[in-house]
Amino acid sequence: MPESSKSESTMSETYRHFTRLFPYPHERIAVGAPAADAMTRYDELAKLGRAEGFVPFFLNLNDTVLESMVIAVSLEYDIIDDVETLTPEQVSAYTRAVLQRYRTARGAASAEEYGSAAIAQQLRRVAGDGEETSEDDPDDFNLNELIDEFMSSDFLPDEEPEDDAPTLSALLRYELADEEEKGEMLLLQIPTDDPADIPAYLPFGGWNDCPDAETQLAFTHYWREKYGAIPAALDGADCLEFLVERPVTDPVEAKNLAVEQFAFCSDLPFQVFEDVEQLTEFIHQSRQWYFWWD
Repeated sequence: MPESSKSESTMSETYRHFTRLFPYPHERIAVGAPAADAMTRYDELAKLGRAEGFVPFFLNLNDTVLESMVIAVSLEYDIIDDVETLTPEQVSAYTRAVLQRYRTARGAASAEEYGSAAIAQQLRRVAGDGEETSEDDPDDFNLNELIDEFMSSDFLPDEEPEDDAPTLSALLRYELADEEEKGEMLLLQIPTDDPADIPAYLPFGGWNDCPDAETQLAFTHYWREKYGAIPAALDGADCLEFLVERPVTDPVEAKNLAVEQFAFCSDLPFQVFEDVEQLTEFIHQSRQWYFWWD
């Protein structure tokens, strides 16, 4: 599992470029390694990281996610998005710049106040997208009416809590997928003592409906403070997973959280799940959250 256990000859070009630009300590998860073993190692590093000032994070690395990271950093400096010429110093400067913009924009507001404002802004953006659809489009909907109807309905999720320890979907897929379909699963040690800052250390998003890094920071800091929810895995370029220390146990609060997650990932209740009710069932009492963007 440790990075040093694989010879130089087995390192892909994608891995070489990533580790040059993002020189975070890490371990490489062996092909076919049990997901449960990887989660055990994550827990060990999480405990160690609290003492040494780092946060463990799984990354299923492939060409697409590396390309998206290079583009994000290159846009910051208005330079050509070339993995060969980008430097680790530019990546580090990107992280500092994103964190500084988030902190400046947040100012004296609490994580909950600033996060709530970001949620409202994202919902307005999604509603604006919906208004651009044709009146004859059967898929058109009024977002505010949908949310009001959902929140005022009698629907409540089941009360049964989860018994098993969470196992990230990214790891389960990595264990079971055919070798040619795999990326390279890395267990990174992100050099921060605040896991809510991870979106600044691994550029991700800012395309289609996926929020940019600064918007992600508003959500991650809000959810960490409220639920102890932290980013734990990025599976390729489009799937993000959280682990949750204090799952929502109140059914009504779970409905509110479903709306917040819809604001973060508008594809979630209609493409990943069948509807908002099924999303609520999934996150109620759950110690892991899953997001996917088209």
